Amino acid sequence: MDQRAVCAGCHRLITDRFLLRVTDGLWHEECVRCAACGDALRNSCFLRDRKLYCKRDYADLFAVCCGGCAEAISPAELVMRAGAAVFHLRCFTCSVCSCRLQTGDRCVLREGQLLCAREDYHQCKSVDEEEEEEEEEGEEEEEEKKRRRNL
Repeated sequence: MDQRAVCAGCHRLITDRFLLRVTDGLWHEECVRCAACGDALRNSCFLRDRKLYCKRDYADLFAVCCGGCAEAISPAELVMRAGAAVFHLRCFTCSVCSCRLQTGDRCVLREGQLLCAREDYHQCKSVDEEEEEEEEEGEEEEEEKKRRRNL
């Protein structure tokens, strides 16, 4: 064994009988632990920014999450995109009418909600928004009446 082998985890010399090679680095057996939870990594590990992670923590910390169900999307899965959002195929549905959207369908992503093009993007108005608009219109009418009186 090379006496000058330095552990990529703790940066100390490796003088142990056994060492582990992870990608391009050498490690003490006891240093091969998840950077997030501290569990020993015996069978497999994930490397990011020179830190090792168990599968669970790597997925929790770095996985792309679905814009529909918020679950992790595995690298092998087929996905749909709307803007910067990524969706499982099964989750790529309209938030209002639940119709499944296909490649080429017109849709819009508003405040994290995916909307299809039916009914002009479902008007994208809640009851509260409509009430606020009605109140604003009423206030404008009152102001117009006051202006007329002052003339």
